[in-house]
Amino acid sequence: MPSLPLPRPIALIAPRLDWAPAARAMQACTELLLPAGYYLAAGPWQEAASLPRLGDLHPAAALIIGPLDNPALRNAVAALEIPVVETWSASAQPLDSAIVIDNEEAGRMAARHLAAKRHARVACISADNPWERARREGFISSAAALGLELVADIVQPEVQHMNDGRMAFLRLLATNTIFEAVFCTTDLLAAAAVSEAHNRDLHVPQDLAVLGYSDDGSAAQWAQGLTTLGADAAILGRRAGQLLLDRLEGERGTGERVTVEVMLEERLST
Repeated sequence: MPSLPLPRPIALIAPRLDWAPAARAMQACTELLLPAGYYLAAGPWQEAASLPRLGDLHPAAALIIGPLDNPALRNAVAALEIPVVETWSASAQPLDSAIVIDNEEAGRMAARHLAAKRHARVACISADNPWERARREGFISSAAALGLELVADIVQPEVQHMNDGRMAFLRLLATNTIFEAVFCTTDLLAAAAVSEAHNRDLHVPQDLAVLGYSDDGSAAQWAQGLTTLGADAAILGRRAGQLLLDRLEGERGTGERVTVEVMLEERLST
């Protein structure tokens, strides 16, 4: 009886594997890749010392979470001459193909929603990563175009836990500005804002409207009734997996760019 061919690795390049939306996307991607004879191989590929091992892996392709902007890593991946799919947000010039969420448009949608609700004085809370920077920039530019007054712009260096979000909201309160609504670039930040607002006897949305963003449908988990924008990470993962397979089988060429739609779920917080 002939032995089955061994699965071939697809290099998984991600800054954080414990980020829930990334895990959901990877699971959906894996469900397409495994039956086709491929598996995702994670490693500390961003570290310079690990780059030679990336070549030793002989991956069939690469799946990137976030833009491939690190010059050394980009050169190492390019040298492999394999299909590459960047996800969530792509480099200014993607190496190959990309499955992206229009994060800037998500920010613009947030501004339009708050404007439609007649919130004239707004604030923004975000973390410092490529996709949240894009949401923040879209929100700020659209708020200005819509005549909204951005009274505070808080960028928290890293947000992994509720306490990080609470610190960001406390920094917002410390600006001593008056605002009617806040756009938080993740639901974790939004849930922390709602929690701290309640601790200070502020009623949502009567005293303060809060709008979040989710890649994994977690709004209800973080704060019941939270209005949120978002794209489905599982859909992104499936589309990335299909694009990888199409590239590996020669059915699609380089330069493919697919955008996952952002949706608004209006609930009670705005």
